[in-house]
Amino acid sequence: MRLDIRSLVSLAGIAATPLILAGMGVTHPHELTPQTAGYWHLLHYLLLPIFPLLGVNIWWLLRGVTGPLAWIARGLAFIYMTFYGALDVLAGIGTGLVMMKATATDQPALTGVNQWLFAQGNELAEIGVWAFGLACILVSVLLIRRVGRMAIPGSILLLGAAISFLSSHIYYPIGVVTMLVMAFGFGWLEWARLRGESLAAAKPTLQEV
Repeated sequence: MRLDIRSLVSLAGIAATPLILAGMGVTHPHELTPQTAGYWHLLHYLLLPIFPLLGVNIWWLLRGVTGPLAWIARGLAFIYMTFYGALDVLAGIGTGLVMMKATATDQPALTGVNQWLFAQGNELAEIGVWAFGLACILVSVLLIRRVGRMAIPGSILLLGAAISFLSSHIYYPIGVVTMLVMAFGFGWLEWARLRGESLAAAKPTLQEV
């Protein structure tokens, strides 16, 4: 299949979100401290609109795909988008703000609430990453059924990344590698889908035979 500009844009677009997250993960502090609080707070503000785009990638791969499994996958992607965002708000923006305010006002005891914010954020994020993993399983099954073996390598990459995402977030190095593998998985599945559509369009009709 010869890739035209539209196809190249589609491939670049679907890989962009995990690649951006990988880059941001390289700079993600491993611990929240008074020294890292300012960047921790800012970074999670920036991540807040980016993480949901992984769920949009699921919708992207399922464009034009009908049936109950496709709609369940879309629903799971939406659950991921809403619940995983809570991690950035509570365990990212919230804890960073508390640490900064506690340091600025010399009230270190205030940071005691951060353990509750982390716990609640992680609890909600767990729902999100499991929903994302299940959505990845369904989209892989649907695309393998749609375009055949071409989608298998991309499915393996995507599912491997989804499993790692259950515990890695985007922390360097595991989280960064997870996002890079996910970018290749999404990109491969999009390529397989585009190639499948190209091959289907190239088949001669009954009138042409």
